[in-house]
Amino acid sequence: MFKRLPGDEARSLVSTKPDTAVVFRPAVLKTPAVVTLLIYGWRVLAGLVRAIWRHPVAIAVPAALGVIWTRYGWPFAASVLGAVVLALVSWAFADRDSFARLVGWRLLA
Repeated sequence: MFKRLPGDEARSLVSTKPDTAVVFRPAVLKTPAVVTLLIYGWRVLAGLVRAIWRHPVAIAVPAALGVIWTRYGWPFAASVLGAVVLALVSWAFADRDSFARLVGWRLLA
């Protein structure tokens, strides 16, 4: 007749004797979905700001490629990316010590 709730069986476990442990039932609050979505949205926004603040170069490179893609089209963006990768690879083969010191170790980190 009555709906059984989680924790109802714990009611029979509680006794008034001093040698038994007391079992507490957690309070369940029903939060409106709008409040939950606002909290999650705020957390996502804070995470994005934190990522931009901590890793500006790692965010700027894909953002710059995205801006180039939207303004000039994907072939130009692919050409720019290819030219940058080709320049870095040729620098790495031409002078490995300076590439490792200035770029390589930072890319690995």
